[in-house]
Amino acid sequence: MFKRLPPFAPPISPTLARHAIWLFALPPVLGVAAKLMRSKLWFTDYEAVACAGQKALTGQPIYDLNLTCPGMHAASFVYLPGVAQAAGALQTLFSLPGFFFLYLGLYLIATAALVLTPLRLAPVSDARVQIPFLSFLSGSAFMGGNIAVLLHGGVLLAALAWLESAPWLLVAVIVLAAWVKPVFLTYLALVLVADLSWRKRLGMLVGGVAAGLAPSLIFALNGGDLAQQWMSLLSHFVYDETPGNAWFGWLQLAGFVPASLAAKIGYVLYAGALTSAGLALAQMLALNRRERLWLGFSLAVLLIPRLMSEDVFLLGPGLLIVASRATAAGVTPRGDAVILALCCLCLGGGLSEMASVTTPLALLGFALYLMWAAGALGLRYLRPIGNVVNG
Repeated sequence: MFKRLPPFAPPISPTLARHAIWLFALPPVLGVAAKLMRSKLWFTDYEAVACAGQKALTGQPIYDLNLTCPGMHAASFVYLPGVAQAAGALQTLFSLPGFFFLYLGLYLIATAALVLTPLRLAPVSDARVQIPFLSFLSGSAFMGGNIAVLLHGGVLLAALAWLESAPWLLVAVIVLAAWVKPVFLTYLALVLVADLSWRKRLGMLVGGVAAGLAPSLIFALNGGDLAQQWMSLLSHFVYDETPGNAWFGWLQLAGFVPASLAAKIGYVLYAGALTSAGLALAQMLALNRRERLWLGFSLAVLLIPRLMSEDVFLLGPGLLIVASRATAAGVTPRGDAVILALCCLCLGGGLSEMASVTTPLALLGFALYLMWAAGALGLRYLRPIGNVVNG
């Protein structure tokens, strides 16, 4: 796959093509450089957790649009109170500087795992073909200190270690991540497309969803005024301030209201269609266990309704595997070119300050490609059955 890089420009010499592929790394590189040179607002998402931890220790409000602590430029805290209480306990145990270095160390490990593991372990023909997906990362994915990076890294390591040998342990890690950010339940796509019995898959799905949502539901129903403050602040950021680059972002681009009931019903239909496409692709393309793992990661990313830059590290390998297999099967012509063209769209937007439009469109293109490939494969499988019935 992508035997010549990039495949869209045959007149370019192979040496120039190998160097040109690194253009896709410009958005995150330039973003990090800009934050280092122009701004002192680094690790603001970490400071939201640290500041909320201090507030929790002293009984002060943690849900504040303008959360402030001495010496910090914190973002707003939007997680459950238990996260703030845990951060406060760790600050008491290790001191504030100690908590920072603990968080920083885990953050660096998680970032390294998220960047390097797909390049080294994903079953694709050439690691360089994954470089175009770097265009979906921004400087904030590295410099914001968002707790999502720690959670993504933890799920990645758990999936590599336990998906095949002890999938319930992976589900437990996903549930723990969902206690911080419920959207991490999309990682249950990993067990849904895994090479396991349907009984195990459905059991882990139902158990994981129930256990993962329980703390949020209990708090929302019984948390009183504090829960109202939490839901109001969360709604502000999810629906109004930064709806992200996937479902909510697509609705906003199309002029719809992401917070509406119709939008939520639409998401359920979209999630069902994309998950069904993933299941069909894993079966009809006869993906092996490791390939199913990476397809599960791609599905989990695209299923996040409020998809941010720090959520896309594991997007690429599963898409590349499907594109390679579907192209080899003659189902989708030049799937590699489709994937690369969408990465080029994202790159162009990132370099022209149009990323708020091009990134959601490119991600929508990936989701549509998976559903298109599944549909084309399904028609191929159904055609012989129709011939038998009609004959």
